[in-house]
Amino acid sequence: MAVVVVVDDDPTIQMIAAELLREGNHAVVSAADGDEALRVLAAMKVDLVVMDMLMPNKDGLETIIEARGLYPDLRILAISSGGRVGVGDLLRMARLFGADETYVKPLRLDTFAHTVDRMLAEPRPTMDIMVAEAK
Repeated sequence: MAVVVVVDDDPTIQMIAAELLREGNHAVVSAADGDEALRVLAAMKVDLVVMDMLMPNKDGLETIIEARGLYPDLRILAISSGGRVGVGDLLRMARLFGADETYVKPLRLDTFAHTVDRMLAEPRPTMDIMVAEAK
């Protein structure tokens, strides 16, 4: 059983993600912003973080940068439905700053669960591979 932290300021998204992940037999911990997510990461071993990009206090990008520095092997899935910047730009920035994968909301059972399961099954790419992909 994998431990997945769902970081989103929308309680409905937290609930939907938790339900989808529990169906896949994952343990789920929810956090409302990046500060809370970092406290969870410091307190327990986590296999994957599902990180919303737009949140109050500490947003997803700031949190990804900090989490990647503290926990280089942590798998991070950045999610967003967009905003003033646009969903594509937000998720591209997330990849550049350390997210392993991205996903455009809304969360759908078949694709969201498949993405999480695939990320948990595959080894995390090394930084050398990630730099080569970014070029």
